Amino acid sequence: MFYNLFVFNKMHIVFLRKLFYLLCILCIFIIGCGNKADSFNKKGLSFFNQRKYDEAIAEFKKALEFNPDHFDANYNLGVAYYAKGMLDESLAELKRAIQIDPEEPKAHYNIAFVYLAKQMAQEAIQEYKTSVDLYSKKNDPIKESEALLYLSVAYSLTENHDKALSVCKRAIELNPKLEDGHYFLGVCYYKNNMYDEAIAELKKTIELNPAAEKAHSVLQVIYDKLGMADEAAKEGLIIQQLLQERRNR
Repeated sequence: MFYNLFVFNKMHIVFLRKLFYLLCILCIFIIGCGNKADSFNKKGLSFFNQRKYDEAIAEFKKALEFNPDHFDANYNLGVAYYAKGMLDESLAELKRAIQIDPEEPKAHYNIAFVYLAKQMAQEAIQEYKTSVDLYSKKNDPIKESEALLYLSVAYSLTENHDKALSVCKRAIELNPKLEDGHYFLGVCYYKNNMYDEAIAELKKTIELNPAAEKAHSVLQVIYDKLGMADEAAKEGLIIQQLLQERRNR
């Protein structure tokens, strides 16, 4: 009996050693695949930043061969497809990224842009709302304000100008230095025939960025509409100067 127990214990120890070695090998294999996936993903980002989108796509795909659940590779592949105008492919990859990590706001944020490009404004609105909530949970007011700004744009595209106005105000409350926020709020006021408020916001845009050509352009339109010829002419001269400076760069 003691002999059989001894043999059993010895066999059990051998089995555990083999299992330990197998687990170690498996762990090394997984780590190796993960490292390779990360490496290809980094190469893809490098190509993407050089606007070499085909090369970037190829590297992101290689990363996914080693790790199909690599969130960043799926996400980056979706963004690269979007940059190439391959909207259906972009949508598929960004949805895959969301399946991997539903709580990561940037995937929802970017999928909303794809929906806008596909003229699916209601779907875009829902994704922007989700990204706003998730950025809020992450306590990231800068990103949350940007998401609110584009949510405002999406509302405007659906002719819901009152909602666009209120959401844009929320964006600026979170980030008073949001240049595009002040600009678009000025546009929202203009669309609601609130000209004094529009002028004030456009001037705030110019305070943040004196070279904000689009703000000067809308101001010129408003001044012309209100019969303020001198102010309109002044904005026209500023626009011409900015255009010339842009050509000389």
